[in-house]
Formats: sequence, C-alpha cells, structure tokens
Amino acid sequence: MSKTTIRVVTDPGEFESLAPVWDNLLEKCRDESTMYFTHEWLATRWRHFGEGQRLNLLLFERDRQIIGIMPLVRNEYRIGPFKLDALESIGGTSRNYVGLMLPEERKEVISALLAYLKENLRGVSLVLRLSLIPGDSRFLSALKEGVAQLSKDLALEERFKTLAPYLDLPASWDEYFGSLGGERRRMLGRMLRNLEKKHGVVEFRQGDADSLEAGLNRFFDLHQERWQAVGISGSFVDPRVKEFYREVARKFLNRGWLYFSTMNVDGKLVSAMYGCIFNRKLYFIASGRDIRYSKYSVGQLHEMQVIKDAVSRNLSELDFLQGDEPYKFYWTKSARRYMRVTIIRKGFLPALRLQLLRAFLRLWDVRQYSLREICAILSIRRRERKEHKKMGLLEKLEKLRRG
Repeated sequence: MSKTTIRVVTDPGEFESLAPVWDNLLEKCRDESTMYFTHEWLATRWRHFGEGQRLNLLLFERDRQIIGIMPLVRNEYRIGPFKLDALESIGGTSRNYVGLMLPEERKEVISALLAYLKENLRGVSLVLRLSLIPGDSRFLSALKEGVAQLSKDLALEERFKTLAPYLDLPASWDEYFGSLGGERRRMLGRMLRNLEKKHGVVEFRQGDADSLEAGLNRFFDLHQERWQAVGISGSFVDPRVKEFYREVARKFLNRGWLYFSTMNVDGKLVSAMYGCIFNRKLYFIASGRDIRYSKYSVGQLHEMQVIKDAVSRNLSELDFLQGDEPYKFYWTKSARRYMRVTIIRKGFLPALRLQLLRAFLRLWDVRQYSLREICAILSIRRRERKEHKKMGLLEKLEKLRRG
C-alpha cells in the first residue's frame, strides 16, 4: 500500500475547483458530516471572510486519490508586541467535525496529520486550535489516541466549550406534542388564539426563489432589532455577514438544502428561521422575530411549527446548534458537548504555555467587544441562569458540562 501524503492548498482558485471531489467524499462520509462541512458553506465562507488569513487546506492523498480533507486557515492574533499564529478550521462553526475522511482511512489520515503537525508546529507561537468539536466524534477519539502515541513531541489539551441542544424527532407530531406537558400545551394554544384574535390570520411559509431576497432582508432587520434592543451590535451589522448568508441561501436552495421558514401575521412577516436540511437533519442556524409581538411568544409559536413540519418530513433530528439558551430546552432535554482542542509542540513547559495561550486568547476575545456590549452579554447570561434555575435545569446542565 502506498504511503498517505499531504498536499497543502493555498490558492483560493484551487479550493473552488475541488467542489466535485469534495462532494464525492462528502457523500461517502455522510454519517460523520454536516452542512457545515459542505463545499458550498466553506468555500463561500472563505470568499467572504478570508481577507487577512492564509488558506491552509490539507488534502490527504494516496495512489492519486483524495482520502481526506482538512480545511484550515492560518490566523494571526496580535495584542501589542505579542502575537500568536494558529492553524484553525475555516470558520469555527457549530458541530464542526474538522476533518472529512473515509471512515476506513481515519487512522491513516490522523497519522499523516500528526506527522505534518510534528514537522510544522515548530515556532513557540504556532499552534493547532480547533473549536466546537463534538465530544463524541470519532475524529476526536482518533486524534487523542494518535497524540498519546507521540507524547514526546506533541501536547494536546481538550477543554469543554459549550453545549448544543438537539431533539430526536419522533414518528408523529401527536406523540411529541403530548410529551410537552399540559401547562406548556395550553400556553402555546392560548398564545396562538390570542394572536389570531388580535391580529388576524397566522401563516407559515417556506422561502422560494421568488420570495427569498425579500424574506432575507426582513430576517436581517428582525435579527438586528432584537439584539440592538439589548445593547449588542448583532451579527448582521457587518455587511459581509449578510452577503455570506445570502449567497449560502441561494446555493443551498439550488441543492434542495435550504430551510427558510417565515411566520406571517395578517400578511406581515413577524418571525423568520434560517436553517438547512442535510442528511435528514434540520439545522437551526439563526432566527429573527419582531419584538413588538413578544407578548404572543411568536418565537415559540414559530419553533413549534418548525418542529411539526420537521416531523411531517420524516427528519431524524433538529439540531439547535451551539449555546445553552433556555428557549432550546423548552423543546428538548438532550444536548451534545462541544470541545475546544489545542495541539502544540511539547518543547519547554507545555502546560504553562497552554495556560498562557488560553489567557492570551481570552483577552483577545474580550477586546472584540465594547464595554457596553460586555455588560449586556453578562446581563443576558445572568437572566439565562435564572431561567435555567426556574426550569429546574441547573444541575442537569452542570452534569452535561462535566460529561
């Protein structure tokens, strides 16, 4: 058997040209992949946010066949005279499996990756930093096993990052709705009746080619209004983020993956949910709702309809993605653990260097927000903790975090 080699792609044009090969490999790895690992998502993200980064796409090849892909970028973090170079996945987004590889070739690919890291993580400021890896991923298990065998050369740190609630969808809506409890069912019914009585007809629609652009514009506005009302800028204050979501929506629509659901009251769009259906799973990417309708819980009414629709489509799961916001636990009590993994060359005092690395990056993260936004975020987290306590979730969530 020929040796597995790594070819590093740094040219964005070559990244774009890999789409057919990427799709073929993705199809063979569907059980361990998500929409965040599609070529459409990653190449589009690079095109919109790659400025200032260096593409470092790893292609694992054997006998002229690509058996694995690891889409990385090299980022530079700088605070005053101090800097850090980090190899990271393109857009450290939710449920990131990091490496796309044939299941039967996993150990071979991991072995080649570690040899590459041993050779390239030479400077004291260069690290491999992977965020939001599911704690139960086979990739992570194989990576830890491989590093243990190279313990003289590499050090790996695995730390809990966040929770990601998900809902295993039942066979029927009646089965699921009946499991919610009488008080919650009555509250949802009451809110819907009050909304219809006061404002008229409530309709739920799916975005199509004709309505998508107008729906997205309204979605962006609702999302921004909601966050700015609590003192946070919001994701879509950056026009690059809007253009990224627009382009991804069009590409996903062409592939039959887009799930853009709107809730309309008397013809007015009051809630929007931007998601994706991939491999029989619905991913809840982002949402926006009209805060003027908050007394009717339009967000919850829309989420209820989305779950009902997902059940009717015979989907297997609704993934709420990263974050333990209380509203997600209105619908489920299950959550995945997402981990952050850092690998460095062993060298001098690796444990201390990893500790200093964490402190440096925490400081860098904090510097991205204004003092007003930091205060707003802390206030939101205090309210969320109170809501978790009210829901009786504090102990359960702490157990999930500890694993």
